Amino acid sequence: MDSSFSIFISYASADRAQARLLGHTMADAGLDVWFDEEELAGGEAWDAKIRQQIRTCTYFLPVISATTEMRSEGYFRREWRLAVERTLDLADDVTFLVPVVIDDTPEYQARVPEKFSTVQWLRCPGGVATPQLAALARRLAAGPSAPPVPGSRRSAPPKIGSASRDPASSRLRELPVFPAFPEAGHRLRFAYDLVVWLGRFATALCLRLPRWIRILLVVLIISKAISAFFRARQDSAPARERSAAHVIDKANRTRAALEGDALSDKIIAAAGTAIDTLQSGRPLAVVAFASTDAALKSTALGAFSALHAQLEAAGHEDEVSVGAMALPPTYTDADVVARSAVLKCRWFLTGVARPAGGDNFALEVKLYESATGKVIWQTTRTADRSAAAAVGRALADDVLQHIDFTAAPAP
Repeated sequence: MDSSFSIFISYASADRAQARLLGHTMADAGLDVWFDEEELAGGEAWDAKIRQQIRTCTYFLPVISATTEMRSEGYFRREWRLAVERTLDLADDVTFLVPVVIDDTPEYQARVPEKFSTVQWLRCPGGVATPQLAALARRLAAGPSAPPVPGSRRSAPPKIGSASRDPASSRLRELPVFPAFPEAGHRLRFAYDLVVWLGRFATALCLRLPRWIRILLVVLIISKAISAFFRARQDSAPARERSAAHVIDKANRTRAALEGDALSDKIIAAAGTAIDTLQSGRPLAVVAFASTDAALKSTALGAFSALHAQLEAAGHEDEVSVGAMALPPTYTDADVVARSAVLKCRWFLTGVARPAGGDNFALEVKLYESATGKVIWQTTRTADRSAAAAVGRALADDVLQHIDFTAAPAP
């Protein structure tokens, strides 16, 4: 191994050309680049040599692509695991893993070791040098850590009783550097870095305050939290009566504002999934009633809100989750099974409102067993639109006759 900093490039054989381009950029910055095709001569113990290189290299660059995604087996995956094992012996702040994506493979679902997801990725289409790649190469060539300033003196030992005797406390007091704005494809990582930065920034500011002020702040926060808790309990009864209608109305307003293009449809779907996930794990999921006629939307909402309020009034508020986004009026059993999987419920209730002549409407309601997707109870109620709330309350009473919350926990 040369005395200069080295980088091991791991790639699938189909990506050799792109990996070679990445290697040229790293070499131009002064790094000692290692490729197995260049360094290993015939007769050498190939596997042992690669293991040795991974154990001794300064950096490890895995090339991630559609090729690595398709291949569930390959020697490069062994190299990746060896690199992850190497990180167990390294300090958390040491730069070692440098993942590079050479196509549009999404980071959040890439088939890579979990450790890769804890570091910043670089997207470099086709392996062609970009300003970001060149900057990364220069930074790596400077070494994994900044060298000490020549001629600097060692600091004097801290005085006994001084706060500076705790290195960890001193590091926490340092204001963190604001995370660099991400390039395309790294916005989720930037969001995570931003949250971490905010937490560290708040911690640093707090530690810089005098001790008595910190104690006073803690007392104030605890008292405010206790006060808010009891105030929320007092206001919970009337709030619950409006909860289902409020959640669904907000969801419908969001849907109406975003409808119109493919990107908006994806945002709507993501928002609906997020709402479902936050409430997942409760035995019964009640999903907003759909309607085949736009004029019946408010009627369907009124019946659904009354049903949900009645279930909560019966003492099941912690056992019922609300699916704010209604299924399509022509939903299938497969739609029910897929939605149930997100909500992680045991029973799934939904319905569809249809015109029934004049001011009447017909509400078809079905109760499913989520594990099998089978309908265990269904009914159709016809009434005047003004009686939507009464229909919803009656349906809630019927539903409670067909399920037993104590039978088994939600899957």
